[in-house]
Formats: sequence, C-alpha cells, structure tokens
Amino acid sequence: MSALADPFTSPYAAPRVVRSGALGGGVFARPKTKLSPRHGTPAMGSTASRVPRFTGTFLLAALFLAVGCFGVWRGGELDAFLVQNGSIQEVLARAAGLGITSVEVSGVSRLTAAEVVAAAGIDAKSSLLFADVEALRERLKANPMIAEASVRKLYPNALTISVTERQPFALWQKDGEVSLVAVDGTPIDALRDERYVDLPLVVGEGANTKVKEFAALLDTQPVLKPLVRAGNWISRRHWELELKSGLMVKLPEADPAAALSRFAGLMRDYKLTEKALILVDLRLADRVIFRLTQEAGAERDEEMKKRLPPFRGEPG
Repeated sequence: MSALADPFTSPYAAPRVVRSGALGGGVFARPKTKLSPRHGTPAMGSTASRVPRFTGTFLLAALFLAVGCFGVWRGGELDAFLVQNGSIQEVLARAAGLGITSVEVSGVSRLTAAEVVAAAGIDAKSSLLFADVEALRERLKANPMIAEASVRKLYPNALTISVTERQPFALWQKDGEVSLVAVDGTPIDALRDERYVDLPLVVGEGANTKVKEFAALLDTQPVLKPLVRAGNWISRRHWELELKSGLMVKLPEADPAAALSRFAGLMRDYKLTEKALILVDLRLADRVIFRLTQEAGAERDEEMKKRLPPFRGEPG
C-alpha cells in the first residue's frame, strides 16, 4: 500500500474537492477560491464583494425622496395635504384598508345618526386603527343631549356607537330664551317642539338646577299643579309661583311645601283666582298678605272714603 494518504479517507483532506474537466482522469485539483489560512474559509477578494447589489441605486433614490419631501415641506404643500387628508398615520391606515367606512348608531330618538357621528368627530379622514374609543366616548358625552355612550371597533372598517339620550324633564327660561333641561338641570336644547310645552317651567338664574325640587313641590298639591304656569326662582332663595290666571304666590324659603298647602286651603275656601288679586304673599308664618289689582285697589279706596265720617277741623 502506498504511504500517500488517500484524499477521500484522510482526515486532513481539503473541505471541498471538485473534478476539473481540463485535467486528466484521476488527477484532482484544488478550487480556485483562496482559503483563509486561519479558519479554512473562503477569503474575500475585495471590499466591493461585501456590498449588496443595487445599494447605490437605493441610496440615490432615498436622496431624491428626501430632497422632494423637504421641498414639499418648505413649500407648504405638506400642510395642505395633512389638512385635506389627515395625519400621515391615518392616511397609511386607510391605504391598508383600515378606514372607517361604516358606523352603526343605536339608542337615538331625538338625535339623528349623522348628529351622533359628527359629535364623535368621525369623518372621512378617520381610520379604525388609530380611533381612540375612550376619546370618542368623551366627545360624545360632551354633547348636552347625550348622557352615556359606548363605542366599539369592528375590524377592519366598522364602528358601532350606542348612546343614551338625556330626556327633557322641564323648561328653563333665562334672558328670554327657553331651553329643555334634563332632570339634573343640564340644558339639552332650545325649545323647538310643541310636544314639550306642558313640562314644568322654571324662570331665573340657577333655576335649572332646581327643576327636580320644583316638580316635587308641585306634586305635593295635585289640584294646584295644573293651575301653575311657572316657578320663578327669586334671588336663588325662594319660589314665586305664577298661576295661569296671572296671580302671583310668594312662598317662603323654609318649608315651601307647608306654605303651598296653606295656599291650597285658601283657594278651596275663598276661590282666590276669582278675586281681583295679583299677589298672595305667604312668606310670613303668622299672616297672609294680599295685593289687589290696580283697578280693584282704586275701587276699594273709594269705598273706604265713603265709609269714613267727614273730617271736621277745629274752629279757628
């Protein structure tokens, strides 16, 4: 056996041996690739071989893109684009199919679906991906006609909104303007619908915060309730009732319900609405003060003059 090592069985053979067609049979040549003397790996011939293809093209394109973007920004065109189309992230989200194309609204009776969508701030520039559900909910609740709201995303491009409207509880007149208010006194909307003209009417600064209290006061006297046109909240202290007949009834600050019960007794016993009265003052616990109309007062003064004896002065 030859003492030379067999190139196929020797543990020190080259990692890869290829047959060269230019050489004779049985003759093996080493590959042309240079091997690293240290690691036995192919040595890199030059730095250029480490750079990916088309790198220069990509860098040049990036340079032109950067220059173009800078020009757009300096020319103000970017601002116009953002105003028209929304933020860049919204544009990209819509381009990816995540725009809001469907909004389902439930729970409305006085509001329209379009008004709810507008109150939420949703428009064609919005995207479902970047829609902040909590922010949408807070914007909806900022509308005085919406008491509660819930918002839900349905990917890829749908949104559902459920609202609870504030129900008109009373009417509030201030500075000549009449508004619908909720039970907590929150102004809802201007009075535009005749369906609500029979609601309790309160007048004056801060009277809207007392509508629940005023309604409860009238409920203590069901017979009087239909006769009351409005409740004037005087100096933020006490109620003055205006009856449909024109009669004014002043109630005390303390225990107005007891005074109203007292007035109900007077109405029943003396039929005060049929008298020539313009005011009944019940603010004093031990007396009732009546004020006649101007005509009735003049007649009463004449009648009193007739009843008095003629005045005779002392002889001079």
